[in-house]
Amino acid sequence: MNTTQGVRPLSTGKIVGLVIVGVLIVLALWIMGTYNSMVGYNENAKTAQANIEVQYQRRFDLIPNLVGAVQGAMKQEQTVFKDLADARTRYSGAATGSPDKVAAMNSVESSLSRLLVIMENYPTLKSIDTVTSLMDQLEGTENRISQYRNDYNEVVNQLNKKVQYFPGNMVAKMFGFVERARFEATKEAATTVPKVELNVK
Repeated sequence: MNTTQGVRPLSTGKIVGLVIVGVLIVLALWIMGTYNSMVGYNENAKTAQANIEVQYQRRFDLIPNLVGAVQGAMKQEQTVFKDLADARTRYSGAATGSPDKVAAMNSVESSLSRLLVIMENYPTLKSIDTVTSLMDQLEGTENRISQYRNDYNEVVNQLNKKVQYFPGNMVAKMFGFVERARFEATKEAATTVPKVELNVK
């Protein structure tokens, strides 16, 4: 008498069911991983954005002091002062991380660059200690802004690729991830950090 019982083979329906379950598990893990990576990039971008905002606020605190220190000697340059004030107002009213915010900051940088170039035509300003001190602080702030913007752009590039590339773009649509605006240098400031030399030529 044969007591050995054979193992009953799985039916085709069960095999198909297991395959489907396996595929669904893999798909769910992929979606979860993609979602988590997008969340990570987005949070890193927010942190980098916050670092930039801190330095922008420092810049905004310095600009009125600088303008006040030189305004008396540069009465004919009122257009630049007004442009700076207008750009600062637009920046304050724009949503964080929006293209409008980036455009407003580019406008600030353009106006600030014009102010610094104009200041080179006023060599007597080099004798004003307040102006020299403010320029040193502004230059340090500009250097930090440049570094933080590079950090921000690197993270944003990674996020934007995830949002654009297939099949990650489907996950992005499912959970509402969108591309973030990059910070790009204005034409006037594309090659150098805003800086002024207060030396007589």
